Amino acid sequence: MKYIYLVLFTAIFSCNGQEKNNDFKSNSKISLLAKGNENEIKREQELNYIKRRNSNIAYFEEKEYNDRTYKQVNDSLLALEKLLQHILIPTRVQEINETGKINLETFLPELGFGMLDALTVYEKEISILCTTNFIFSDYFKEQGYNFNNITENKIEDIFSYAFASDYVITGIHSYKINQTENIQAYGMISIDGQDIGPFKPNSLYALVIIEDNIYLISKSIKKELEGIEKCESIWNNVDSESEDKTWENYCECYQREFTNNEQLLPLKKEIEKMVNLIIE
Repeated sequence: MKYIYLVLFTAIFSCNGQEKNNDFKSNSKISLLAKGNENEIKREQELNYIKRRNSNIAYFEEKEYNDRTYKQVNDSLLALEKLLQHILIPTRVQEINETGKINLETFLPELGFGMLDALTVYEKEISILCTTNFIFSDYFKEQGYNFNNITENKIEDIFSYAFASDYVITGIHSYKINQTENIQAYGMISIDGQDIGPFKPNSLYALVIIEDNIYLISKSIKKELEGIEKCESIWNNVDSESEDKTWENYCECYQREFTNNEQLLPLKKEIEKMVNLIIE
């Protein structure tokens, strides 16, 4: 009799276990399907955004700058901003979700075209931009930049398109930050300005790739750095060469010398704090 009860108990337990296992498999399939549908919807939204943006570029290409076209540009940018908000929210930065503004500035050729398609927010002394891999890759189609091939050698170019509409970013020290398998992060110290001269590094940048989004962060260096005498002496001889060539030599000197400069480590720690705004 005990044996019969044991067999029945085992059979019931096995059936219940199989049923739970089937439920788990069923739920997993539903979850994967939902995720797949989610991705398809997002991709459709991204394609719609890119189509609308390109249509705007074509429309304003031959337009003259006046009050009417200026208003049309603003209306078009606001429409694109709403599309981006649907695509990007939620992000890992709550302020972007709540108050993020489109990073594009204009479609009028006379005023230039900028910038990287993203939502941006200013948080005290820090600017944070967020975009998706797909939109990022479309913007940098000619350069071929995407999640998989970003390196420290390319980030000066990327930061320039993201932030610099009326000034030049010159990278002095770029490096990859060691992170987990699912996170890529890069840092850069630069000289930013509208002119050339014996300027010291004055800006910090970080790029973080996580999940399907790319975050770009900018911050000014508060306290003026001490100059490197060897590099400053190059600029002091500006009369002996063209100014542009002297500037090039000056920057190359900083790129060589700053790697071993004692001011580098504190700046790297600042960049790590910027990265932590995203990954923590």
